Amino acid sequence: MNHIHICLVSEQTIPNIMGICHFNPDELLFVSTEKMESRRTVEHILSALAYLGRNFKNRFKTIVVKEDSLLDCKKKLDEWISGKESDEFIVNLTGGTKIMSIAAYEYFKDYGSRMGYIPIGRNEFITIFPKKTSNAVDHISLRLSVPAYLSAYGLKVTNTNNLLSSHEQALSRKEISKWIMQNYDAVKNLLNEFSLKLRKFRGDRSERPFSYIPQTEKEKELLTKMGFLKDKDTYTKNLNRSKIIYLTGGWLEEFCYNELLQFKGKGIDDIVLGISPEKQGLKNEFDIMFTKDNALYTVECKSLNQDNDPKAEALYKIAALQKEFGLRVESFYVSTSPHILKDGELKHSIKARAEQFKTTVILPQEVINIAKIVAEKLRINLPEANNDRTNNN
Repeated sequence: MNHIHICLVSEQTIPNIMGICHFNPDELLFVSTEKMESRRTVEHILSALAYLGRNFKNRFKTIVVKEDSLLDCKKKLDEWISGKESDEFIVNLTGGTKIMSIAAYEYFKDYGSRMGYIPIGRNEFITIFPKKTSNAVDHISLRLSVPAYLSAYGLKVTNTNNLLSSHEQALSRKEISKWIMQNYDAVKNLLNEFSLKLRKFRGDRSERPFSYIPQTEKEKELLTKMGFLKDKDTYTKNLNRSKIIYLTGGWLEEFCYNELLQFKGKGIDDIVLGISPEKQGLKNEFDIMFTKDNALYTVECKSLNQDNDPKAEALYKIAALQKEFGLRVESFYVSTSPHILKDGELKHSIKARAEQFKTTVILPQEVINIAKIVAEKLRINLPEANNDRTNNN
């Protein structure tokens, strides 16, 4: 007797992946629609399962039903089940349309099959049938990495080989990034000079010389930390691509990444820096992505005054992630720009846009406490040492 897992296919692929990994069936049946087939949704689910080490290449079947027809759903299930009547079925009712869910429930009820659903935001399979096990809860241990989550929606990470080096560079510059954030106002003019003169070279592979006469002791300290050589009053250094990116805004991304990295394995399941997902020719780069309890989050960082983006139009990049890539995602927008404020508070127009895109805006004066803000928002226990540090700032 085979154990067959029944999946109702919809845009949200994660619940099906969670159910399959939890019950580890012998075979899969996907009940899909023409719309979901055109989006290759089943293919994306199978790809994510393979990424997780569960290969169902020759152990699945897809039936395509009319999503608004109980009769067609029953007819297609009748055709499929012939010869399988004695097998064991578990039905995940989370996906599909309401009609598909009703059809599957009515059909498999006659076989005494276990049926249930996975509530959004909860890692549990709640059984609703049969009655003797109704309301039984299976806790699901699976936690998806960022690449696995993206693959579930048909996105390919194009810079996988660079993620480790980005992580290592961020760790190596952790103390400098923290120092810059703590002394931001004192070195802001120097950072602005880096941006004005070097930003156009962020994509270059060759080194670029940079010279500067510091105006304050803090500027001298930063230049020294970055390995600049002093000749009389002038500090000089040839900067490679990595350092140019870092000094023209990358430092803020790395600061935020390192602050959140402390939660990996302690609330956050996976976190990556500078990831580039692609889907059907659409490609974008995101500063930070992380997963928590099989949900995806992004952190977008904007340093300096952002004079070219006073209305925080970069928030639309987060909307594009949701619309073009079809992801259900919550985000954090981290900015040092005074343009997003009015009388010390977030401008109403930007606040409304952020709420529309399910984005928490971290204000310039709050960036230093990003770990505490994210921890409180996502109900992560903040380590005592870090909690004391943030309270003292």
